[in-house]
Amino acid sequence: MLGRNSVKRAVKRTAGWAASLEMLLAGRRACEGACVFYYHRVADVDFVDGAVDDWNVRPETFERQVAALSEFAEIVPLLELPRRLRSKQRGGRPLVSLTFDDGYASFHRHALPVLKRYGVHATAFVVTGTVGHEGPQPFDRWARKNLGRTRAEDWRAMTWDELEGCVASGLVHLGAHSHAHLRGSLCTPEQLAEEAGRSREVLRERLGDVQARAYAYPYGSTRLGDASPAYAAAVRAAGYEAAVTTDLGLASEESDPFLLPRIEAHALDAPGVLRAKAVGALAPYRLTDNLRLLNRAL
Repeated sequence: MLGRNSVKRAVKRTAGWAASLEMLLAGRRACEGACVFYYHRVADVDFVDGAVDDWNVRPETFERQVAALSEFAEIVPLLELPRRLRSKQRGGRPLVSLTFDDGYASFHRHALPVLKRYGVHATAFVVTGTVGHEGPQPFDRWARKNLGRTRAEDWRAMTWDELEGCVASGLVHLGAHSHAHLRGSLCTPEQLAEEAGRSREVLRERLGDVQARAYAYPYGSTRLGDASPAYAAAVRAAGYEAAVTTDLGLASEESDPFLLPRIEAHALDAPGVLRAKAVGALAPYRLTDNLRLLNRAL
């Protein structure tokens, strides 16, 4: 019997083919919005757990994706998107931003060298309460399940030295991904304020005021309450300039800067699929996203 993750991968592969076909049939080349791609782990993991998603893209796949994006899109820092979306001086290429959730050490080891080779900016969102911890992060089910068959570099959080190395590159802005990675839908107003405020305070104290200007909601769905209006208000009150969800879609001039949608960059995404996502050929993904959210809500 196929495991749950094996089914999800098959569905995502099919959705990618369908999105590429949608783009070709619609003749889409560019759009008015911007695509905020999100990654988690970029690690050299040589197996796929059929039951639990590793949220992983292998380093060689990640480099192929960045190379392709660099050719057909304009990759800009996340915090520049609102200004670029308001600007009337738009080129013919889609606008794209790259973001990374959870602050894995593999970002420093594998993703950062690729960003340097291509001169590409990115935002890495860090769970401040787990920086430097030696064990798997508490929310990482895949790491805990596969601890005996993986290396620490595949799942541990970055250290402060590694975070400083990211900042020193001049290509990475460090945002906050909360302090304890709590699910927003289960938090009290006081916990939401703590998650947003404390994570920003920690990053600014350790790395300076130019960091922690952006926030990524853990789990991130507005429809399931993990990125609620109350949470967005807490993030705004903490002093951030923008925040991202996991809601599927392109960011536009009308988007709330504290509830920006994103699109997953998956290990199965070939250049054609990335292009389809970047220009908004998302109908197949909206179908699978609705089914996923329905399953989580049941």
